[in-house]
Amino acid sequence: MHTRSSRWATRLALLYFVLATATLIWPLYPWLANRIEPRVWGLPFSLVWILGVITANFLVLVLLYALRVIDDREHDSP
Repeated sequence: MHTRSSRWATRLALLYFVLATATLIWPLYPWLANRIEPRVWGLPFSLVWILGVITANFLVLVLLYALRVIDDREHDSP
């Protein structure tokens, strides 16, 4: 059975991933990150933006795993 906090965390994570995906597609990506300058560590900003979103997604997944929100249903089944 889902606890109230795990449902809330699941919904919040889902909202985060939808928003993160939205920043990588039209119309948000051209508005936010479709530029070469400034260069960050020699890489164009558009590439750094994509790598940053991927890194943030990874960190959120690690956090969800650490909180065991992802496995919550598996432990409740008989």
